Amino acid sequence: MALYGDSTVRNRLPSPRLVLDDGRPRFGAWSGFRDPAVVDVLAAEGFDWICFDAQHGGAEVSEIKELIEAAHAFSVPTMVRVPGHDLGTATRVLDAGAGGLIFPTIDDGATAAALVAACRFPPRGRRSFGPTRRSPRYPSPVPGNAEDDALCLLMVETAEGVANLDAILAAKPDGIFVGPFDLSLNLGLPFEDLTTGTGTAILADIAERCHAAGVVPGIYAGEPLLAQRMLSLGFRFMPVASDGGLLAGAARDAVSAARRPGKAAAPVAARGPLDV
Repeated sequence: MALYGDSTVRNRLPSPRLVLDDGRPRFGAWSGFRDPAVVDVLAAEGFDWICFDAQHGGAEVSEIKELIEAAHAFSVPTMVRVPGHDLGTATRVLDAGAGGLIFPTIDDGATAAALVAACRFPPRGRRSFGPTRRSPRYPSPVPGNAEDDALCLLMVETAEGVANLDAILAAKPDGIFVGPFDLSLNLGLPFEDLTTGTGTAILADIAERCHAAGVVPGIYAGEPLLAQRMLSLGFRFMPVASDGGLLAGAARDAVSAARRPGKAAAPVAARGPLDV
């Protein structure tokens, strides 16, 4: 479907797409900063995907397009966690080129069905066609082509969401994305118990039910060791680092190394005004 005045150039850059359902783990980066230069640094390092957090991160919806295109310049697929369930916001983010959306706090099947439909063009869904915000360097999506539908990932992060998981799965999202921090708070469990203690049975059950329904389970990990634990429970996609976490960790390590006792450096000889 072409819009009047759309570019007729056909040698455009491909839009990278995240494949979730091939059984391979997909390790992503979580971005809360609003600067495309930060995305350049992340995207160059080989993450399978990058998610821009428009719910708790710094970027406004109007700034998402530049972040997406910074990642796409390195052929890295993109996700955006939107602030809520507003379909207008979801449409604008998809039109900006996001490869998929992560919707927070899904508690019932009706909400799940409406959000899945918002990510897919007719006849598979109800997404409106109007990709006028895309850069001309990328092709417009083709309605009716399943490969051009955005991924829809639904967050389960409450006791109600866990209880209604089967109804949520019946909406056939592309993936379930567990928010372990909010889930631990909602269940009244310490985060460590949910992710590494007896509470891991809850997470393992979520992953097993997702696999049985043909839906790919994912979870927020944020660091490699926890990501490996989540893989062992059956989860298949997860962020293993965040831009803020990487910066804080590197800063902490630098300060610690500089202050660590060791061999004193040789004193620097005084220089005169003409020394170079």
